[in-house]
Amino acid sequence: MMALDPAGILMSPGPGDPRLLDYVVENVEKLLGRIPIMGICLGHQVVARALGAETFKLKFGHRGGNHPVKDLTDGRVYITAQNHGYAVSADSLPAGLEVTHVNLNDDTIEGLRHRDMPVFTIQYHSEGSPGPRDSEYLFDRFLELVGSWSAKPANLEFGRDA
Repeated sequence: MMALDPAGILMSPGPGDPRLLDYVVENVEKLLGRIPIMGICLGHQVVARALGAETFKLKFGHRGGNHPVKDLTDGRVYITAQNHGYAVSADSLPAGLEVTHVNLNDDTIEGLRHRDMPVFTIQYHSEGSPGPRDSEYLFDRFLELVGSWSAKPANLEFGRDA
């Protein structure tokens, strides 16, 4: 992957149980700290697992376009579209990984960020366009992260000085 010299990695949504994707998790582990990563939906779950968190099957999956999610960084609430049956376990979060968004219906994790690596994730579908644009700021945040990361000297790891 690094041979392609990407500026950042966006882990997209997709179907299925993240516990069956160990080969993807292992590849993400190799990228952590080397490049900015944003995970969405299944990508959120895969990145969380690569960082050491666990996932579980929800009793009732989140389906549809009317799920309130609170951004803990600024207190705003967004009405989101969701389509997933798994979530990241809050009890399994390793040091350095912090919750940024929560589902107001069942208090499950809807977003994470790492304190020391250029990584953040969201569980819900952050439509860029067409459609709802409430969460478009997350794509701006990712592009800012990619821009600030690409300005660093080539072989530095995130959080380490030259």
